[in-house]
Amino acid sequence: MTKEQEELCLGNMRLVSHCSKKFASSGIPWDDLCACGNLGLVRAAATFSPEKGTRFSTYACRCIDNEIYLLLRQRKKHSKVSESLDSERANTDGVRLHDVLPDDTDMVEAVEQKLLVADILSKVAKLPKRKRRVLELYLGLTGEPPMTQQEIATQMGCSRSLIHRIFKEGINQIKREAI
Repeated sequence: MTKEQEELCLGNMRLVSHCSKKFASSGIPWDDLCACGNLGLVRAAATFSPEKGTRFSTYACRCIDNEIYLLLRQRKKHSKVSESLDSERANTDGVRLHDVLPDDTDMVEAVEQKLLVADILSKVAKLPKRKRRVLELYLGLTGEPPMTQQEIATQMGCSRSLIHRIFKEGINQIKREAI
């Protein structure tokens, strides 16, 4: 790092704190947010070109935000099944069981994953028949490929919004039993 880049970083350290405030409610510890923001500031100092007509602080804010967004995506990607179920969105059409399970093939994680799946399957088996069927079809628990809510609605002869409500009720019932 050159002396000019170092001066840019030192002169804009408060900018990291300012940009990190937007992500304070993300659940990531403040120290991690600031450390990640500092990486963005260093990257900004290394790649900034004043010839493009933007101020350094404007450019640095974008770089800091991008680094923090990258951290959020990595944390989201490696979250556990229960965290993914807790963060259900208004429209859950794109979520599949293989999307929320960890990808790593490490032996300990593989065993933990099998235990989580077994725990989920046992909780799904306790649900009433209709809720159980919707969750099995939607998450692909029956050995068949996972289905969308619209496909399930067509198969069961009802509306997609009803399937969405049934799915949401089933997930909420599983979460209540977990407490």
